Amino acid sequence: MHERLPSMGSACFILADSDGTDCDASLQEMRIRRCRGCVRCLTEHPGICEIDDRFTELIPVILAHSELRISVAPEHGKVPDRARKAIERLSNILDAYTDCGGNVPLPADSVDLRRITVAYRGNFEDRMESEITGALRKGPVSDVDFIYFEN
Repeated sequence: MHERLPSMGSACFILADSDGTDCDASLQEMRIRRCRGCVRCLTEHPGICEIDDRFTELIPVILAHSELRISVAPEHGKVPDRARKAIERLSNILDAYTDCGGNVPLPADSVDLRRITVAYRGNFEDRMESEITGALRKGPVSDVDFIYFEN
């Protein structure tokens, strides 16, 4: 078990693994579907995902906090698939706050999210920092940070 990350203002804390820590949501308990590339979150109803799963319900909660903190432990030395799917889905929602695809961006000040912190717990072969930063530093999010804990 690890210490809960220190609070910095209003933060939504989610786990991509199960370690018994209290949190706002545990991805371990969710069946997160992959984005199917419909782009309706950009074209038909900007900023709203139409996939019917529990992660879609979590997106407005994430956007209503100034910071998202994700705790990640490795699976076979890699970032777990459920964390990858969550990052991909959130990335696509954040695109609605940019001019991606030539769309008129939603105003960044309509949501509170500004910072995402990924806490790595354990030994990873590939942490995917550059991919995660590129996927999440856009729209209202100006800071994507990483912190590291050993087992």
